[in-house]
Amino acid sequence: MSIFSALASNSTNRDSLQKIIITQQVADTLIFSAYYDLAWDNIYENPDTAYTLAKRAFLFIKRKNLIRYQPKITNLMGACFQVKGDFLKAIEYYQQSLKFGENTKDDKTILVAYGNIGALYTQLGQSEKALEMSLKSLAIAEKNNYEDKLASIQNNLSILYNNFRNYEKSLSYGLKSLALYKKYNDKNGQSSSLGNIGTSYFSLKNLDKALEYYNQSYQLSKEIGNTREEATAAIDIAQVYKEKNNFRESIAYYKKAEKIAEETEELDVLSQVYQGLYECEKATKQYEKALLSYEKFMTIFRELNKEKNLEEVNKKAIEFEFNKRSVRDSIANADKQKITDAKLEANKAQIQKDKILKMALGFGLALFLVFVIIILNRLNIIRKQKQIIEDKNQQTQIQKEEIEIKNKEILDSINYAKRIQDGLLANLVSLEKNFGKENFFILFLPKDIVSGDFYWSTEVTTPQKEELFYFACCDSTGHGVPGAFMSLLNMSLLSEAIKEEDLYNPSEVFNHIRKRLIQTIGSGGQQDGFDGTLLCINKTNKRITYASANNGGLLIKKDKTCIELDYNKMPVGKGIKTENFITHELEYNKGDTLYLYTDGYADQFGGPKGKKFKYKQLLDSLIAMQSAKFIEQENQLKQIHNDWKFEREQVDDILILGIKL
Repeated sequence: MSIFSALASNSTNRDSLQKIIITQQVADTLIFSAYYDLAWDNIYENPDTAYTLAKRAFLFIKRKNLIRYQPKITNLMGACFQVKGDFLKAIEYYQQSLKFGENTKDDKTILVAYGNIGALYTQLGQSEKALEMSLKSLAIAEKNNYEDKLASIQNNLSILYNNFRNYEKSLSYGLKSLALYKKYNDKNGQSSSLGNIGTSYFSLKNLDKALEYYNQSYQLSKEIGNTREEATAAIDIAQVYKEKNNFRESIAYYKKAEKIAEETEELDVLSQVYQGLYECEKATKQYEKALLSYEKFMTIFRELNKEKNLEEVNKKAIEFEFNKRSVRDSIANADKQKITDAKLEANKAQIQKDKILKMALGFGLALFLVFVIIILNRLNIIRKQKQIIEDKNQQTQIQKEEIEIKNKEILDSINYAKRIQDGLLANLVSLEKNFGKENFFILFLPKDIVSGDFYWSTEVTTPQKEELFYFACCDSTGHGVPGAFMSLLNMSLLSEAIKEEDLYNPSEVFNHIRKRLIQTIGSGGQQDGFDGTLLCINKTNKRITYASANNGGLLIKKDKTCIELDYNKMPVGKGIKTENFITHELEYNKGDTLYLYTDGYADQFGGPKGKKFKYKQLLDSLIAMQSAKFIEQENQLKQIHNDWKFEREQVDDILILGIKL
């Protein structure tokens, strides 16, 4: 039982909680709750801040004689140190909570304290103390008939007894836990218990029973959407098949777990997956794949342990080098075996040749002369073979030089394509004319030399003498050269729709382009096109309308109120939906700021855990830099992106536009 499951607070409004703490013009219990909830709201991001708030809450309840809240506060202080990884300090605070519960004879407080202390002893590898805490928790839960707590305690005991290799007891507690979870229809609990029961049977070498329970856990967790338990069960099933030497099925289930863990970014699960794949691939002599799996495992291991014991990381690194050398030796041995077999065949041929030679010598000088002729012929063949080898080497050198020339030609072509693409992007003079030089910025960072993202503009005068300025921010399918081809096609279709077809409504422009894309490149089933936003600024009546496909934008008012732009959830191109696009009117005031962007910035992997940047962080960054000039905003966004990405590769083209309306 963990402190985080026992006492975790709901998300709260930080501003209102801070106001309660500052004014203190409400009941004492509400002031305490404000300290308590605000501390929990900070605990994962800022554990030091959470601890400071917890200490203030502790002083407050002492001053106000609210002693009944002491165990909640000491548990909270322990949780702060648990998040920071200082388990011994956390245990000290949990023990204070335990002492309070023992003095007041409060069984629920004692139960929670035992659970928290036991969980940390497990983390510290002190299984005997963890077992002691769990058994004490069990005694209290049975005494008070806390059936809702009994199931999780018995589930924990199943895990601990398996660690102590008392597999019969482990199985017994697992089955008891499963029965209670079924009674209360707790499907998440059932999934966990089924997995633990499977592990008990696996430890007892009853592989068929283990597979039966692991499969039940896998199917149930898949049904309820518990992705972590689903991935864990898939790994367990893979281990059973590996034990049965059915490596094909084992690899299949490791791959299922890999797919889930990659989507949920569960690095610890991926670590188990790649370790298992390495063992299966090595066993089936897929040495190159095994080496790749082990390298992935080590990359994740270093990421997971970079703030932990350096000695353990170095030990694993040495083990990695040993295993890498072992796999390479296996590859080399396999190659040596092929060479040995070839030599044996050659030896057999030589023996046969010697036999013929002896027979030939017996026939006399005439046959000897024939033999000399044969030898001379062989020498001639060898000379020819040598000449062939020399010719091949010369040809290889020529091919190498040709490849280098072609690579240079390709690179020159791509750079020329970039100049063409740059020429078709929105003209800065046109943008300065319509927005003002100081009132916009464009952050444009292609992943490769050319880009699938593009920004585009044009101006037209309608037959009704209305002056219209169009501006687009779009993300074509793909990136690099394929993406660039799509961007050139999409820009030409935008120009065609507005200047040749006289379509002035943004939604009609998108409908026309979608139709043209499907006619041109979608007949074979391809779903190429683009996501993006097309703005139409009517300079005659000062109205702004827009259409948007899978790609919203953000309007930040002068008071920093944020309004997300509406958009159709479908691409401009062949997709599942085929409804007409909608034209929206942008309600704005002079001085408001509009941001348009593609998904590349938010999708960049990085940070301390290698996760996506995401749109929320982008929104927070844009709000925070509202007082800065646009050139400074562009530079700040570049710096934030580079700091987040650090040494990782850029994953997609990036485009962000900022406009002062």
